[in-house]
Amino acid sequence: MVTLWWKPILVAIASLGGLHGLIKMNERKIDRFFMGVFRDLGRHKARRRRHQTSTGLVAILLKQDDPMEDLASIEEEDLSNLPTYTSAELEEFGDGYDGRPILISIFGRVYDVSKGAKYYGPEGGTYGSFAGQDVTYALSTGCRTEECVYDKTVDDLSEKDMDEGKRWLSFFHLHDKYPLVGQMEGDHLEILMSQLVESSITDEEGELKAPLRMG
Repeated sequence: MVTLWWKPILVAIASLGGLHGLIKMNERKIDRFFMGVFRDLGRHKARRRRHQTSTGLVAILLKQDDPMEDLASIEEEDLSNLPTYTSAELEEFGDGYDGRPILISIFGRVYDVSKGAKYYGPEGGTYGSFAGQDVTYALSTGCRTEECVYDKTVDDLSEKDMDEGKRWLSFFHLHDKYPLVGQMEGDHLEILMSQLVESSITDEEGELKAPLRMG
């Protein structure tokens, strides 16, 4: 995950050319860009570790890969032994305080990101507000304001945002240190996940797509 190390560098450069205001206006877009770059670098490394091969890094960074290929096995998963959380329970038991784990959910899947406490920890982590929350909207849009973290939901996402969200889902699914530990309550999330997977592995006529391989 990426911190905001880029901000003072760009501000210093921009101040020389009078572009400080322009960068300030586009801060969210710049933040989202760097978040995506470091996320996709992580996805590339994880694919290489897991499969000893990977779609070319350039193709991944240019978003020419299909992140849902990484999730084709989701529909075969047996989640019956994993706990189901309500939003209140996720916040209560996954806020990272007093020795509790740091849990986040994305598209209804709950991951334990405690080993990334320096990023997600509630006491000073760059993404500390994510602890114990569903972060589907926040990550998909690159927005970390209180409104985006606490009030917005997957139903507020545009199609473009959904595509970005799939890449974040792929990131957590492939990550060695962030295990899947539960699921969120709500049948609509299960339906959404099935639709995401199905739309990525079948064409308009319902036939299986040939996997994309580059590099």
